[in-house]
Amino acid sequence: MTFKQLQFFRKAAEYENISKAAKELFVAQPALSKAIKDLEEELGFPLFDRNGKKIFLNQNGQILFKHVQLIQNNLLQLEHELAEANTQSAYSAAISIRVASKLLPDILRTFYLRYPDYNLKIYQLGQNPSSLQPFDVVLDSSPCSSSPAMECVQLLEEKILLALPPSHPLAEKEELQLSDLRGYPCSLLNDSCSLGRLLHSKLEAARFQPNIIFESDNPHMIRDFLGLNLTCSFVPEKTWNIKKDFPQLILREVKDFSCSREIFLSFLQKDYAVLAAREFTAHVKDYFKSL
Repeated sequence: MTFKQLQFFRKAAEYENISKAAKELFVAQPALSKAIKDLEEELGFPLFDRNGKKIFLNQNGQILFKHVQLIQNNLLQLEHELAEANTQSAYSAAISIRVASKLLPDILRTFYLRYPDYNLKIYQLGQNPSSLQPFDVVLDSSPCSSSPAMECVQLLEEKILLALPPSHPLAEKEELQLSDLRGYPCSLLNDSCSLGRLLHSKLEAARFQPNIIFESDNPHMIRDFLGLNLTCSFVPEKTWNIKKDFPQLILREVKDFSCSREIFLSFLQKDYAVLAAREFTAHVKDYFKSL
């Protein structure tokens, strides 16, 4: 039994399709089929049930798959421990920030005050995650499950509020309904980002069509446009720092528009994470507790 055979077996089990697994592994389909057949002969048990082009793990395959995951996770841990022992890579980590980018400068400022020698490689929303290296830490609106070695915690659940300029006709009204907003110009994130998709889906579910005069895929543009006091907009209660940066704006709950978003931190488990990733993970957890 070889490690390559186990790699081939795991990929075939994940895809439940020999041709797709072979393409992913950059090997010929007959070579993959033979490797799995040889593994079954060596073990003395079939590992898959087959139905045309589809294959399914049987009881034997499920047992082997469980142990293959443990083997590969242990190898990942070995790589990290060797890297920490022999190189400077322990002080470098790849971080993907996909939400709450407004907080990023302050998160980094407070982190580097404590760890000035670390090297954090930051990748933001506009970059395609599939084209980049695996990340040590991911901040996103949903849990990241790219690796079985990843853990995830919810950092925050925040309300979505309506931000109004002080001169807005609705600014004096304490209780608002969606219908009160009808016809008034607003700015809104488009649906190319997770918060924009959330807002548009919630508004559609409420059967409300906002009068959008400015739309952007960039949260910073929406914030800056709000600062011009021209429109209203839906904004996160905490992570956009509206109260601090635009104290003149009025924040109101819309009674029949119950909307909130979650922020998750995904990170490699302690046994697999380099030192920089472990320290940054702990720092981000503490930072969000103080919001």
